[in-house]
Amino acid sequence: MSEPSKSLSVATIIPAVMSHPDNPHPVMGTKVLLSDGSELNGVTSVELKASVEGGVWHAVITVLPREIPTICANARFVEVDISDLKSTAREHARVAP
Repeated sequence: MSEPSKSLSVATIIPAVMSHPDNPHPVMGTKVLLSDGSELNGVTSVELKASVEGGVWHAVITVLPREIPTICANARFVEVDISDLKSTAREHARVAP
């Protein structure tokens, strides 16, 4: 089973609007925009990291997906008759190959 893949990158992180310049910046309302212009949904945290080695900021974005992917599976149901060990009319289930 092969599904088409779609590769996107984070284009912009837009902080929530500040209610007052002297207040701390609120977290709720921050948006993560992707390279195709859509908003990344289900974001639970955004963490910015800096390293002396790379010299650039890295964003670690934690996402809780809201859509559960559908998985297709093939199954075969077999009905089995059960009897006790002493039964003379004992039957064994046969499963077709």
